[in-house]
Amino acid sequence: MLLAACSDDKPAASGPIVMGDPSTIVTESDPQQLKDLVADLNPVIPPSQDPEEPKPADTPAATSQPAAAQQQQPAPSALPSGPGLRAEFRDVTIVVPGLEVKQSGNKNLQNANGAVYTLTNGNINGATITISGTVTKVSQRYQSVVMMKSDIGDIPLDALSITSRWETVKGSGNTYKIAGLDERSIQFYDADNEDIRSAVQKAARRRRVSHRRMQDMLNDVRKVRSVNQKPLHGELRSVMWKIDGKDASGRAFSKQIRVDIPM
Repeated sequence: MLLAACSDDKPAASGPIVMGDPSTIVTESDPQQLKDLVADLNPVIPPSQDPEEPKPADTPAATSQPAAAQQQQPAPSALPSGPGLRAEFRDVTIVVPGLEVKQSGNKNLQNANGAVYTLTNGNINGATITISGTVTKVSQRYQSVVMMKSDIGDIPLDALSITSRWETVKGSGNTYKIAGLDERSIQFYDADNEDIRSAVQKAARRRRVSHRRMQDMLNDVRKVRSVNQKPLHGELRSVMWKIDGKDASGRAFSKQIRVDIPM
């Protein structure tokens, strides 16, 4: 029993994302890992815990620990100056040069755990994230969606969207290279004709198009067997990064930022 309890075997659910594999939609069973700190539409981001919150009375030497921890804290990394995404949280600052973005919600992030931006210009793939503070891990995931070209414009088929699993971003010296978001790397929903027709119907109803127009749209995809056939194509919808680290007192924190790409 002791040997079984101490086993560190992990489930064999990890690995690369495979098109059509249900694991590309939801792979994590721990609700704490599935929870986002940024909302999808109208972000209501919970405030982080006040670092000045008093500790319980039975915690020994509570008054002497913060000063010692601050002395051991490494000097913050130099951050790039100039235009770009800049998220200044209380415990960490995140900078992505070259990305022109518009921030949603409250601009003051000192008491926030996450932030949402809309990309207005720049290329996310190949950009560099520079972070100040003590960082233990940076993770990335994205959401892709299948689009349908029609006479009323490109229509997102929300039923054919997937969210990838969290993947660790490699870096050194608090600088991390953004990768895996090129056309060859992004995975899309593996749909057959039935899935596609159902998604088109749902999108048409959401837009409240006429019955005749809906039938025209369904006729356009009647011979389509995969999401890479015309009039369908896939697009990157949003990218999210999760930054885990420790504050000056040695307490763990987790921050998230998301960049949405306009459809």
